[in-house]
Amino acid sequence: MPHLAPPLADTKTTITRTWYAHTRDRYPNALVPDWRAGTAEDGSPRLTVQVIGEHAQDALHRFAADYSGHLAGPGDTKPVYEYRPGRVVCVWRTGGVWVELWHHDLPTAVVPTPAAMPRSRPSGRLPFPNLRRLTALTKEN
Repeated sequence: MPHLAPPLADTKTTITRTWYAHTRDRYPNALVPDWRAGTAEDGSPRLTVQVIGEHAQDALHRFAADYSGHLAGPGDTKPVYEYRPGRVVCVWRTGGVWVELWHHDLPTAVVPTPAAMPRSRPSGRLPFPNLRRLTALTKEN
């Protein structure tokens, strides 16, 4: 990332430290390495970073739930966890800077329900003998 203006650099440093303090014990592989600076729709500076690594979704959800933020200036907001097309985002404003931590919204695998599973017939090689057949054989003898 190119050199950042002081408000952006301070915000990035603070959020990065806070992220790792919140996630290092439970989600040590959820990383925020590639910060990008830009301008938000309202003209305010914006920092955005993709959360990558194992358990990124869980780490972001926990961070959004636990991080209280620092509401120092006018217009500062608490973090909000929201869904956007293809992304899950934690967004808030602090010190006049919009901050977005996000990860790709991955579809979850569909687990088949027992009703949807195909029925199969038991094979002839069950571990226990068929009692009716065994009883019929013993009566004949």
